[in-house]
Amino acid sequence: MRDHRVKVSLLSLCFLASTCCALSARAIPQMGDDNARIVGTVVDAGSHDPVASARVDLMGPGGMAAPTKYTNEDGKFYIGARDGDYQLVIRKMGYQNAQVDVSIVAAAQSRVDVALVRDPSDSASSPSSSETISARQLKIPEKARNAYHEGQALAAKHDYDSAVDQFHKAIKAFPPYYEAYADMGVAQYKLGQAEDARESLQKSVDLSEGKFPDALFDSADVLNALHDFADAESFARREITLEDSSWRGHYELARALLGLKRLPEAEQSARESQKLNAQNPPLYIVLVSIHAATRHYASVVQDIDAYLVLDPKGPLSDQMRATRAQATKALADAEAHAPKTQ
Repeated sequence: MRDHRVKVSLLSLCFLASTCCALSARAIPQMGDDNARIVGTVVDAGSHDPVASARVDLMGPGGMAAPTKYTNEDGKFYIGARDGDYQLVIRKMGYQNAQVDVSIVAAAQSRVDVALVRDPSDSASSPSSSETISARQLKIPEKARNAYHEGQALAAKHDYDSAVDQFHKAIKAFPPYYEAYADMGVAQYKLGQAEDARESLQKSVDLSEGKFPDALFDSADVLNALHDFADAESFARREITLEDSSWRGHYELARALLGLKRLPEAEQSARESQKLNAQNPPLYIVLVSIHAATRHYASVVQDIDAYLVLDPKGPLSDQMRATRAQATKALADAEAHAPKTQ
């Protein structure tokens, strides 16, 4: 009976931790966003036009050091990072990959400008592709851009009410502004406006014809948080189809499958996300929940150890240490009650 109580207590703690902490990388700053920023601009090496929706990964000695970012319509990106030496990897269909070394010292802001060279072997590098990207950028009025960037700045300061107002202004000035709809949806969710958030994110998906990764990721994230796991699964799978090499889609899919209690599939998706980005602390809480539910307590201990390496002083670190103690006790009790071998 005592062993049963230990197992139930451990399982409850793990799922409580999953509910509180398994949030998107966008909702919770990762890797010291408040300590330093890398600010950059990506342009076309030939035309010098900004390159929108380029993928930007920050790589450290242990792999990915921050969540994947994408350039906005002005070709700009912002990445949080601790002090250290990194390599930025920038990818965009139709262009050759670019790699740039960057260092953060004393939490100072580093500026990085990247010129992408078109890949002549890629059919997406045709003039029509470049003209399509530039045409949309030129359609966005300066008033809309300014309001959108102001909304982003306010959201970064957690002033979500004011951010939503600015996103509304951006959309009023440019109704097809799907990036503004996506960011507004996240801000509305943070304000507790669940239905408004869902509508804004769906609008972003519709306007972008399902080709804006952030809209799909944010939709899956918000729906997971609202425990609408079936719809979250759908959006996560759409993002994976759009961008199979992104850890974010596999991470959100793991969360959704965990919520649906499809545990073997959830673990498989979590492992796919881990292969792509082993530096995402909330991923290990998903794994803790999966392994607690399946009573693989040795794996629970390993998951928590990995989490604590990445986030030793975070808001849930003490709770994770308590859960680890429960898992260790469960292992000891199981060993004590195991049949003796001759």
